[in-house]
Amino acid sequence: MAVPFYFKQANRFLPHIVFVGLGIGTANYIINEDLNWIQWIIQSVSTSFFIGYTLIIIGLNKSWFKDYFKTKAKLYIFISLAFFLVGALASEIEHMIRSLIFHSQQYQPWSSGKMYLFNGIISLVLGYSFFKYDFQKSKNFKSVENQKTLQSQKNRTDTFLDSKDAITSIPVRQGENILLIPIGDIIYFEAFDNYSFVYNLSGEKKLCDYSLLFLEKRLNKNFSRVHRKYIVNKSHIKQIKPHFNGRYLIEFYNGLDPISSSKGYSAIIRKLIKIE
Repeated sequence: MAVPFYFKQANRFLPHIVFVGLGIGTANYIINEDLNWIQWIIQSVSTSFFIGYTLIIIGLNKSWFKDYFKTKAKLYIFISLAFFLVGALASEIEHMIRSLIFHSQQYQPWSSGKMYLFNGIISLVLGYSFFKYDFQKSKNFKSVENQKTLQSQKNRTDTFLDSKDAITSIPVRQGENILLIPIGDIIYFEAFDNYSFVYNLSGEKKLCDYSLLFLEKRLNKNFSRVHRKYIVNKSHIKQIKPHFNGRYLIEFYNGLDPISSSKGYSAIIRKLIKIE
């Protein structure tokens, strides 16, 4: 299953990028007098846009990069170089604006000296912050897939298949190998970007290449989705207790930590505990 690459979702963060540029431009105008306020704003917003927009796109698509670069070493070497290069290119853009548009200095390519290092390091720090941030939990980000999923939750109670049509085992990664876990041995699935974690009878947590949306269409009716992040196996539920604000706490027989349902899945929870 191909991992999607997001572009348009970064547009939601444009107001934040512009606001940062305005702040930096105003601060530079107060400290330095070699350009007027409008010139500083144009330069700073341009730099903020180039760095911010590029880094956000990389952060939005960390699942894609993790899928493309099969080892962590290759992934982090690439993104480190990318982050630093974005900062260096932003410095050159600043230099071009000051030279070719404002004529405050003579333009000589790649002659800004320590500014390349300075902006490169700033971009590197910001880049890793964005890369670690979970954009899909942000109020400013809803992928097309998530929007469709949330819309469908309003009317459905269960979408799982009869046993004869459903998948019978789940492939998970174990080092360089693929291990097949029988469906009956799975306690619950937890969302992880466009993948998921599988929790088995031994309490082990393993990475699965399937998303919850994919699993929801292929698991049997012994499974129920109780949260945007969780699909549970009814056979392993020990008890369901009221939690707060329409949520429930689900406990399992094998001693795994309990998980909480979400209010949007209350109809499914009521069905699980036979509340009519």
